[in-house]
Amino acid sequence: MSKKIKILLCSDDDGLMVKTIKSVISNKGYEENIVLVRDQHDADTIAKEIVDADVVYPDKAMITREMIMSAEKVRLFQYGTGYDTIDLEAAGERKIPVCNMPGITAQSVAEHARDLILALARNDRDYGEEMKGGKWNRGVGIELAGKTLGLIGYGNIGKIHARIAHGFGMKILAFRGNRERGNEGLDFVDIVDFDYLLENSDIVSVLLPLIKHGSCKTERFIGKKELIKIGGAGLGWLINTSRGAIINENDLIESLKNNIIKKAALDVYETEPLPENSELRKLPNLFLTPHIAGDTKEALVRRYTLIAENAIKVMNNKKPQYIVKELESVFD
Repeated sequence: MSKKIKILLCSDDDGLMVKTIKSVISNKGYEENIVLVRDQHDADTIAKEIVDADVVYPDKAMITREMIMSAEKVRLFQYGTGYDTIDLEAAGERKIPVCNMPGITAQSVAEHARDLILALARNDRDYGEEMKGGKWNRGVGIELAGKTLGLIGYGNIGKIHARIAHGFGMKILAFRGNRERGNEGLDFVDIVDFDYLLENSDIVSVLLPLIKHGSCKTERFIGKKELIKIGGAGLGWLINTSRGAIINENDLIESLKNNIIKKAALDVYETEPLPENSELRKLPNLFLTPHIAGDTKEALVRRYTLIAENAIKVMNNKKPQYIVKELESVFD
């Protein structure tokens, strides 16, 4: 007789997620009950389904203390990269592991950051669509060779981003919290202090995790003062593929309106989905994508496979991979 497992997925899955998870789970002899909640703001449905779930993938859905305390069977909260939408203290009290997936989307995010830079370098235009529409509007772009890229954050994504940019002939500066770790063998990367990076980069790319509390807080890490420094250096371009709340959005809007930041490209926002009436949608010097940096087929398969593998581990009373650092001591 097969064992049963209920997995609650907060996702607008197009089929690949459920297909991948089902395949892994069934191959391990489990009968899966996968519940898909497509609207991640539907707190009532999530609260109802979480009560008897074994594993929860919240993605960007808020998981409150009340939900955690009512989740009688939950053995795992599995996230992708960011896990800023769950009450970690409550999860720790219940001794429910919260895991993420460091590095699992790093290649995809780094490649998307590259694409955003290229979009700005070629004037943010879809020349293909213009040509199909009968137009012949030529523009003058810029070369990336010789320009300086500043990486705020130098983890898995940052190192791949640096290698890609180096291939374009760019100079690379990087800021990291633990400067003693150096450039980790990438001799073409200079590890510098924060202000030096802001004041000496043509393009600044934000790659930090969102941390809302404590000495390593990154929420609103970049505001008016930092934007003025970025805008006063070189090209004055800003890229964000990390989390929207790391940049003060109102300050960014004003900086773009006043041409302090000359150009920016964002994949992430303080509020997602981005409201239809957001001022960000109206700025001519801003290029936008809808939080898709980590969404390549390869990265998604790796992500969904890990969800299933960690689910099997906790169902067999084994420690899952990548418990978040805030809760590591609870499960040592």
